[in-house]
Amino acid sequence: MAQNGTKMILVLVFLLAGLFVAAQVQAAETPAGAAPASAQESDWFHNPEPWLEQGADFRFREHYGYNWTGLNDDLRDPLGNNASDWHWERYRTRLWDKFKLDENTSVNTRFTWEFRTYDNPESADQHTDFDEIIMDNLNLNMKKFLDMPATAIIGRQDILLSKGWLVADGTPLDGSRTFYYDAARLTFDLAEKTKLDAIYIRNMPNSDWFLKPINDRNKYVTQEQEQGAILYLTDKSSPTQLEGYFMYKNNNPVDALARNTITTQAKLEQYSKKAESYTFGGAASAPINENWNYRVEGAVQLGESASPYASSTDGTPYNKTEDLMAFGGKGDLEYSFKDELDNRLHVVYEYLSGDDPDTDEVESFNPLWGQWPQWSELYQPYVTSMEDGLVSNLHRLAFGHKFKPNKEWEIFTDYHLLWAEENTFAGKTIGGQTAFDNNSNFRGQLLTCWARYTFSKQLKGNLVGEYMMPGDYYTAPFGDEALYFHFTVEYMF
Repeated sequence: MAQNGTKMILVLVFLLAGLFVAAQVQAAETPAGAAPASAQESDWFHNPEPWLEQGADFRFREHYGYNWTGLNDDLRDPLGNNASDWHWERYRTRLWDKFKLDENTSVNTRFTWEFRTYDNPESADQHTDFDEIIMDNLNLNMKKFLDMPATAIIGRQDILLSKGWLVADGTPLDGSRTFYYDAARLTFDLAEKTKLDAIYIRNMPNSDWFLKPINDRNKYVTQEQEQGAILYLTDKSSPTQLEGYFMYKNNNPVDALARNTITTQAKLEQYSKKAESYTFGGAASAPINENWNYRVEGAVQLGESASPYASSTDGTPYNKTEDLMAFGGKGDLEYSFKDELDNRLHVVYEYLSGDDPDTDEVESFNPLWGQWPQWSELYQPYVTSMEDGLVSNLHRLAFGHKFKPNKEWEIFTDYHLLWAEENTFAGKTIGGQTAFDNNSNFRGQLLTCWARYTFSKQLKGNLVGEYMMPGDYYTAPFGDEALYFHFTVEYMF
């Protein structure tokens, strides 16, 4: 009861603070009895000085899930408590500043503070943990770099390339709290509609290696020590948008436990593996006519990697590498009705090769920096934690519909059919019980639905619901149905 009271007070305090700041900003923009001024002159919060811009946002999210991580109604923690029910709240506040050094040069910073309150599972701390404050952006942005038609961004920054299939979230282990990369990015404008991105990345697993968080909690934000390089060419000069890329990534396993996610030696060996990969790929997208459009993307991976199932428990060192040869691809075909409700239908097929345990090579496709919930909040990262924590070894066929019943609402619904290419984890046990079948490859059916609502330019929200019906790929007792739900309200100051 005290826990629920604490949560209600926290939500109320944040909402009142948001309304107060919004009211003050609105009052500053339109003072009574005064003539309208320019936005920069009147906006004391966003533009307090000609050389300074700033902003903030607050996100509240309510999570509920059932059978996320084990697909097992009877899952218990080591103390015998129910471990199938999950229910918690997330409170994230961000504040960012842009310091303009001159017309083409700026320094950008952002502080992020997210904490949680837990109701379930019973093994979770049943109190409010105010957690840490992390600087997840600190970079120097230079336009017309060295008098070239180029922009350089050096330091901690967010990076999203195209649709984010392989490059989106640099810090997947803390969910959507942060997305950053410690990187140097140089974007060349080769022509009016053609650009080349050259990026160097050095991400460390512990969030305090470069900038120590306030109230540091020894959290891991990525699975390994990562170094990488990307060349990404985008050409929009014709009706068909073309993309081509090369990505290098070197992973070295962590050697210590963390407060979040990698909390046991078994999890360390499951999530953190040695690899050195070279990925070559490309994409094409275009309208076929006024109703139809498509996008296709494919990549091949070469190099060396530890086996997905390698761990000290089966006698295979998790840091021993084998030759890597893997493939991935995705195709999306959409039909737009061009009607008042903006009805659209689409079909998606995605393939990520899986590892054949009977060969001396690794065939498992690694999604690199694409480890975020691209199409399911339930399946990844939760259901995948039963295997190697990555969305891989997958055939996915999805049929979807989206529409806008009015200008405020957007609704997306998808039905997914999921298969494994290989029985990589056949015979693997969880808690002493076999979890994966030796022969079946059908992972199951998944229904996902998003409903987004725009209250105003500053206030938005969404509802997400997902339901998974596992197939015979999982063996009893690991084949029970799973449910995911979250509700989000986000306010932009």
